[in-house]
Amino acid sequence: MFTVRHFIWIAICVILCAAFIWLYFQKRPSLHQVLIYCCGVCVASEFVKVFSVIRMVPSTNGAIIYPYIEMNHLPLHLCSIQIPLIFYVCFTSNKKMRENVLAFMYPSCLLGAIAAILMPSIFRTSVPVEKAFIHPLAYQTFIYHAMLIVLAVCIAASGEIHWQKKHLKATLLIAFLAGFLSLYVNSLLASPTYVDGKLVAVDFWPNFMFTYDNPLGIKMTEIWHWYLYLVILSAVVVILVSILYIPLLRKKKN
Repeated sequence: MFTVRHFIWIAICVILCAAFIWLYFQKRPSLHQVLIYCCGVCVASEFVKVFSVIRMVPSTNGAIIYPYIEMNHLPLHLCSIQIPLIFYVCFTSNKKMRENVLAFMYPSCLLGAIAAILMPSIFRTSVPVEKAFIHPLAYQTFIYHAMLIVLAVCIAASGEIHWQKKHLKATLLIAFLAGFLSLYVNSLLASPTYVDGKLVAVDFWPNFMFTYDNPLGIKMTEIWHWYLYLVILSAVVVILVSILYIPLLRKKKN
């Protein structure tokens, strides 16, 4: 992270976001039209991701080789779960539920995508920094998250949501529920090592929702370090989501 190549990708994302947001305000398409384009980007993004990370891995005895996708690439991150949500709000006829889902997507798309662009985990887990412009996963990661930022701005500017405090409360509740559930998922998909029935090591965990490890790579060696991290993470989520909602709630009030 924060290498020359990373900063170039950040600049590319800023340019893409600025260009498409400017185009949105110039053309003023409906939110449904924007979502149609986003569906196409989502499909292309997942195809690129799957076929760029799938690997042939031998069995323990080496007799068989299987295609395998590592569990950290499963679509269970905050930004990945936007894919089914985008398809849902694009095609559902349930107006009330659509509005509630869009109200959640606005801050989660914006904050999640900005965090992913500024702190891309792929440079620590999947793509060496020197391959930042030759590996398909890098293009998939940055372009997809740039699309989420544009979508979040379009949702906020579309005028199709009657912003209310209940949307803020529901968004925070969903975020904390997803974070809590990720504790189970991260443990379920981890690779523990047992000796004589006792847990002695964990060699891998997917870190969905960043609830197991911080994206900055700061080491946590005691349980209270992790508790403190969760408190800080929760406080950051509450503060940033509230900041994003405040201007929309004030605009509605006026």
